[in-house]
Formats: sequence, C-alpha cells, structure tokens
Amino acid sequence: MAQPKPFPRVFWVALVLELLERLAFYGVYVNLAVYLTTTVGLSDIENGSLLGVFALVRSWVPVGTGALADRIGFRRSLALAFVLYVLAYALLFVSPTRIGAWAAVMGMAIGGAFLKPVVPGTVRRYGPADRQAMGFSLFYASVNAGSVVGKVLTKVVRELVSLRAAMMNAVVACTIGLLVTLGAFREPEATTPPPSESPSVVTKPTAIRDLLVVLAKGELAVFLVLIAGYYLLIEQFYQTFPTYIVRSFGDQAPREYITLINPAAIAVLQVFVARLTQRLSPLWAIAFGVLVGSASMLLMGSVPTLGGACLSFFVFAVAEMIFSPRYYEYVASFAPKGREGMFMGLAIVPAGLGGLAGGVLSGRLVARYLPKDGPRAPLSVWGTYAAIGVVCSVLLAVYAFAIAKRKARTVAAPA
Repeated sequence: MAQPKPFPRVFWVALVLELLERLAFYGVYVNLAVYLTTTVGLSDIENGSLLGVFALVRSWVPVGTGALADRIGFRRSLALAFVLYVLAYALLFVSPTRIGAWAAVMGMAIGGAFLKPVVPGTVRRYGPADRQAMGFSLFYASVNAGSVVGKVLTKVVRELVSLRAAMMNAVVACTIGLLVTLGAFREPEATTPPPSESPSVVTKPTAIRDLLVVLAKGELAVFLVLIAGYYLLIEQFYQTFPTYIVRSFGDQAPREYITLINPAAIAVLQVFVARLTQRLSPLWAIAFGVLVGSASMLLMGSVPTLGGACLSFFVFAVAEMIFSPRYYEYVASFAPKGREGMFMGLAIVPAGLGGLAGGVLSGRLVARYLPKDGPRAPLSVWGTYAAIGVVCSVLLAVYAFAIAKRKARTVAAPA
C-alpha cells in the first residue's frame, strides 16, 4: 500500500501556535467568571452579559477577519492576533475595573477573531486532501493539549501568588506565539486552483459572493443555526461552572483540575475516537455528539458532587471528540479553493449565537438557582441546559435525514 502523504511543515507550526493560544486563552477563561465577579466586582447578571457578548464578538467577527486573512495572508493575521492578545491580557491584569474588564475581554475577542479562522484554514488549505479528517483531529488534539497546560499553570500561579497574577501566564504564552509566527510560519507558494464547473464562482469570486452563493442554498445556513444549541452547552463549562463550583464547594475546590479532565481526555483519545466514528457520516456523528453532551449536562445537575462534576467533564469530552472534527470537516466541505479562512470563520458563527444566549441565560439561572447565599438548586440549572441539548440533537437528526434523502433523490434522478 502507498504511504499516506505527509502533512507539510506549515501544518505543524500552525498546531504549535494553536496550542500556545489555547494555553493562554483557557488559562484565563477557566477563572474569568470568578475573576469578574470577585476581583472586578460584576454582578451575576452583568457577568453573564459580558461573557455572552464576548462569545458573540469572538464568534461573529471571524467571518470578516477570515476573509481578511485570505487577502493579507495567514502569517500577518496570526501576528496581529497575538499582538492584540498580549495587549488584552496585560490590560486584564493591570486594570481590574469595569471599563478595563470590558476593554480587555473585547480585546481578547478581537484577537481570537483574527486567529481562529487561520489554523483550521491552514489544515484545510495545506493538509493532504485524503487526510482531512485526521488533520482536523490533530488540530483538535492540539487545542486540548494547550488547554491542559494552560489550566495547570493557572492553578499553580493562583495558589502560589493570586488569581490576578495568573493573567500574566497568557501574556507570556502569546508573546512566544508572536515570536514563533514571525520566525517559523511560512506558507507554501500558492498553486493554481483546480478547474471548476462554476469558474465564475470559484476562480474569480469576491469573498462576499462566495459566502452568499453558499448561504443562499439554505443547507449550510440552517445547519449553523441548529449547531448554536451545542455551543450553548459547551460555554456553560466557563459561564456557569466556575461560579457553581465555588459557591457549592468553596474557593479551594480544584476547579482547574476538574476542567482538565475534558481536554486531557481529548488530547489522549481524540485520534482513537476519530477512528471509531469515521464510518459515521459527519451529520449523524454531529447529532450523536450533541446528544452525549446533553447527558453530560444532566449528570452535572443530578449528581451535585465533585465526583459528578468530574464524570460530567469526561462525558462531554466524549461528545466533543465525536462532534468537533466532523463539524469542521463538514463546514470545510463547502469552502471553495482559496476561501478556506473565510469559511472557517463562518464555522465559528454558531458559537456566538449559543454563547450570547447561554451567557444571558446563565446569568439569570445562576442568580436564581445558585445565589451567593440561600438554598441552591443545581439540577434546575443543568437540567435546563440538558433539555436544550436534547432538542438540538433531535433537530440535527431530522436535518441529517432530510439531507440524506435529498442526496438520494439527486443520485436517483435521470441524467
């Protein structure tokens, strides 16, 4: 048998940059809700609103920044992202005020908007065509490896110095990321796109025309709206969980270590799970992954102990391993050659919808069912998220069935 084509150097450099960026991001995000309510002094509802807007901005702006990355080049986009990240994390450290927090969190969102389309766009553009699923699995493993390192470092600094001092971990990581970008990220020379049945759309398009042509068909647009429910669930590990764990078990509860269960499991098991589920079509794998995520939410609320929280994180890790690589693979399949950055930016849009709705909902559920003082009802909080996930999974299954049926009719139609 022929040996598979190797991944190019730029692919591996991109994964290193993703690891550094996720190290910084998750090292801050794991405690951001607690930092904003304790150190900065935001209320539960204000905190939820800020985190919701943060999710929206960092998810919707990449549609434009992804198209810009295709124009200015991935290297420049990465450099700009790391510069914005360094400034934002530094501001979060030096100015723990309402104005400083809003400016810093929005800076984080804009920095992420310039970076997030580029790394999966690099996987799509430069990875071997017959190894796309494996390429996205390796990409997702790097995301979670960075999360593990970032959270461990945060806990060490938080306990030895302070939660505020832990913000400097992110400054250092992003400074290293900037240096790696400038010194090692080099894109191969562009090749001529393959012939297309619609050259007016693929070979000489504007970025906006590419986007509108695909979205006008409706298939991708409906899919992205449905996926927002999944992102509402996953955001709760950062919008709700830190407050839940501190108010239920105290500030000394090992919240960073609990959150490590998810990325550690993914970093170790992602490729294995990808092989187990590779026979599933992307859409059915996605629907199944959302259903598993719903079970994780229900577990968190029905077993309100540290052990229940640990098990919940592991179950959601399984959901992510099933869902995420196939999601990026499915969205990337719509991307015309040379527009990978824009379409990978589009892939992040549902996270904005889910994150905004989740942030607003989280603030209100926490204020009502997880107050600082008085009786708490965690099942009411996590059970609400589980119900949303089940509805989302069912709708995705219906969507998958409809798409399969339409394709079957297309194949059966006479030429």
